[in-house]
Amino acid sequence: ISLCLLAVGIASCAKAEAPTEAVSAGQWNKASALGIPTSAPLAGPGPGESQTINLPSGRNYILHVPKDYSEDQQWPVVMVFHGLGDTAANTQAYSLLDSAEALVAYPQGIEKAWSPAPYAKTTGEEDRAFVADILDTIRATYRVDDARIFATGLSNGGGFAAYLGCTMPEVFRAVGTVSAAYYDAIHQGCSDEPVARFDIHGTNDPVVDYHGGTRHDTHYNSVDEVMQQDAKRNRCTGGVRTSRLVNNALELNWTNCEEPLQHIRIAGGGHVWPGGEYDKDQEVGKGFATDRVLDFFGIPGRPSGTQQT
Repeated sequence: ISLCLLAVGIASCAKAEAPTEAVSAGQWNKASALGIPTSAPLAGPGPGESQTINLPSGRNYILHVPKDYSEDQQWPVVMVFHGLGDTAANTQAYSLLDSAEALVAYPQGIEKAWSPAPYAKTTGEEDRAFVADILDTIRATYRVDDARIFATGLSNGGGFAAYLGCTMPEVFRAVGTVSAAYYDAIHQGCSDEPVARFDIHGTNDPVVDYHGGTRHDTHYNSVDEVMQQDAKRNRCTGGVRTSRLVNNALELNWTNCEEPLQHIRIAGGGHVWPGGEYDKDQEVGKGFATDRVLDFFGIPGRPSGTQQT
C-alpha cells in the first residue's frame, strides 16, 4: 500500500531530508537511512521504551517499541484505542499489550472519545486521518510490515476499531474488539471486503449490553447481530464451532470463511478488559484478553504470569 495513499490529510509526500539536529538520547532516526518518503517526524523511542509522539496536527499518541526491535526484520503494528473518558496512558497500563512483539500505538482521542459514536467531537474522516498520520510517522522511523497492521480497543475504542475494519480494510489485516459499543453508524457505508475479526464480550456488561440497546439516545447493535454481519461480510458458509473455555466462557468459531471470525462469550463478564490490570474478578485469568487478541493477530508475546487457556 502506498505511503502517500495512506497518509490521509498530509500535504507533502516529498522525500524526507536528514534532520539537522541530533536526536536526543533514547530516540532513533532511521527514515533518512531507509529513504522513506514522508513528511512525518523522524524520531521515536528506542527498543523497550515508550514515548508520547506529538503530531503536527496537534494530536498525539504513545508508541511502545518491543525490547528486541531491530532493523533486520519488518514489524507488525498494533493500534490500541481507549474507551470513552479514558486515556492512551491508562489503556497502555491495563491492557498489558506492551508485551507484544510488535510496535504498539496507543492513540489519544479528542475529548477522550472516538467517532462515529454519538458523543464524539470528531468526524469519522478526521479520526481516520489521524490513524493514517500515526502509521505515517511510525513508518518514518521503523521497519513496518504493511501486511500486519492491526486494530483493537475497549468499549468506544472497540467500536472505533470495528469501524476502521469496515472503512479501511485495505490497511488493517485484522481487528479485535473488547466490550465494544456497536453504534449503528459504525456499520454504515462499510466495505464488503472481508477482514479477520475477533470479539470478546461479557454477558453481564452493565455499560454496553451484550444484547444491544440504547445509550446516549442512540441505538447500538447486539453482539449476535454484529457477528452475523461479519459472517456475511467474511463470506462464511459453514456452521459455528463452539468450545468451552474456563469458567463457562465459550469460544465460537465460524467455519469456511474467507477471513477468520471468532467470538468469546464470557458468561457473567462485565465491562472490562478481561484479565487486564483493572479486572478485579479475573474470571478467565490474568492477561486473557491480551493473550487472545495477540493469538488471533498471530503476534508472539505474553503478559508475565499468564497461562494458556
